[in-house]
Amino acid sequence: MQVAGSSTRSVEQTSVRQKAPGIVQWLVHYPPFDQMERSHCEYLVDHCVMRYYDQHEVVLQADAQFASYGLFIVRKGRIQSTAEEPAEFQAGELFPIASLLQAEPTAQTYIAAEESFCLLLPHQACAHLLSVSTAFRDFCLQGASSLLNTVFHAAQKNAKAYLGGSYTLDVLLSDLCPRSLLSCTPDTAVQLVVRRMHDYQVSSMVVVNDQQHLLGIFTLRDLRKLIASGSYHAHQAVGELMTPEPLVLSGSHNAFDAALLMAEHHIGHICLVDGPTAIGVVSERDIFSLQRVDLVHLSRAIRHAGDLATIKQLQGDLNRLVDAMLAHGARAEQLTRLITQFNDHTVCRLIELELPRHALARQLTFSWLVFGSEARAEQTRHTDQDNGIVFQTSDEHDIETCRQALTAFALNINKALDECGLRWCTGNIMASNPELCLSEHEWLRRFQHIVERPAPEQLLQSTIYFDCRTVWGDPKPLVRLWRRLLALVQDQPVFQRLLAQAAIDSRVPSGRVPSRLEAFVGPGSNTVDIKKQAMTPMVDCIRVLALAHACSEPGTLARLEFLRQKQQYSAEQAKTYEESYRYLQLLRLQTHQCQLKQGVPLSNLIQLDSLSQLDARVLRESLRHVRQLQRDLAYRYRL
Repeated sequence: MQVAGSSTRSVEQTSVRQKAPGIVQWLVHYPPFDQMERSHCEYLVDHCVMRYYDQHEVVLQADAQFASYGLFIVRKGRIQSTAEEPAEFQAGELFPIASLLQAEPTAQTYIAAEESFCLLLPHQACAHLLSVSTAFRDFCLQGASSLLNTVFHAAQKNAKAYLGGSYTLDVLLSDLCPRSLLSCTPDTAVQLVVRRMHDYQVSSMVVVNDQQHLLGIFTLRDLRKLIASGSYHAHQAVGELMTPEPLVLSGSHNAFDAALLMAEHHIGHICLVDGPTAIGVVSERDIFSLQRVDLVHLSRAIRHAGDLATIKQLQGDLNRLVDAMLAHGARAEQLTRLITQFNDHTVCRLIELELPRHALARQLTFSWLVFGSEARAEQTRHTDQDNGIVFQTSDEHDIETCRQALTAFALNINKALDECGLRWCTGNIMASNPELCLSEHEWLRRFQHIVERPAPEQLLQSTIYFDCRTVWGDPKPLVRLWRRLLALVQDQPVFQRLLAQAAIDSRVPSGRVPSRLEAFVGPGSNTVDIKKQAMTPMVDCIRVLALAHACSEPGTLARLEFLRQKQQYSAEQAKTYEESYRYLQLLRLQTHQCQLKQGVPLSNLIQLDSLSQLDARVLRESLRHVRQLQRDLAYRYRL
């Protein structure tokens, strides 16, 4: 790009300065300028010029050896890059950030897609802003991550305004536990332990050895059980009465981790350790007096519900809990784990209530499996049920008898789950389907058939059944099956390649993506299916590589971290994909909660006109990252 003549530049600068107050007022509505100090925005406007570009005119030439300006901000119109995956920049957006930071010529050419105006900032002024403005520097360094931080901070700010006071699900457990550990040795008399618990007004006592290594925990619940059973003796050693090997977390875990662990195991205390050394204990009172969200009590209510009607009623409490957590700015994976865990509890309780009514099923050894999003712990409030059964039998002749008994039992569970909001699966991926109520050997044969004869139907089945988890019953049969499955996938590169092809064939919105994100799914369309067009392609791509590298984790983010550790993705790539996944899932959750409030049917369709300017921008970036994920997979498998 050539240097503008001095007279032209003088006119341009004069024009900007005359309109400076209005330009600054316009600028501060866009990130990162909305986070910058006003004086820094004024400095930017004072030092920039404004240029007009006709449609198809080159704004910045690739590999230009000298360019007068380091940063371009779109004032009006659209600017497009000529890369393989074209980027589009609209009002308030800036480019080329990478070449600005690297102090090198841009590798892309930028062209005006329509008549456009841009603010141009000289290199020296860019360097000054990078040195004085943290918000500007962070945005340039972090890119989309900075936008996501803005979204999440805005959600937390709104939560404080809505609920009052401070709140966070991410507070470290080390900040919650007392400075000094209240503990005793295992030979301490229980009477003395109870007295000290009373004196310090606590509900538990950590039991340690002379090296402060954790041995167990004694709680008021343990004391009540002793008294109720009539076996309480004041001088008995607490080591004989404690709960040995209690569940533990480190101080670096957060309050949500502890809350979820308590809800899963129906306990009220979590011991904190540093290696083998006990460093503290956190109770549900510590967490929920801080959070005002009682996960544990709702979990217990579901697990002890006396009938289906009670469980259905508790689903409304779950909606309110998710709504509160969304308002508090909870992360997407926290919300989906929470929803999945309560659905798990619902499944388990319904099985326990129904099993006594089925004499033959009660005598059989079986496990209830879940597939898809529930297996990945990625469920939202808009979900159907995908489940199956694996059973054990010593006599091959009894298989059909076992199957008939279990499918009759499972039909009642599937109907009850449908009443509880886990919709009836229209594809019949349910345990009441005889094809999904199989012995361990039958499941192995089915997995072998999918991997060794990968026709389109089998590839579709793999995207369902290869995200699998045991919810009720013995987990060992599935562990054995999964070990065999991973070995099968390693030996079948053809299957991997076909699975990769299916993943990249998913249509992700591309091409011209204007600020309103229109024309995603066809001419005149104003919606995008956030699950079908964004979440599913991302989950599918990550699943392919996870299976190919023998990852046993079913969750998408856990698989992504596994692949990062295996150096299949760089730390930067993994972070980018993780943040995009979290944003897409959060947008989906917010949409569902909004639909619940409005009393309209739940769907995964995002109304693009309803998105804020920032959300529209982050959504475009996230979709671009999904397409990058697909291209990376295509390159790996030479597709």
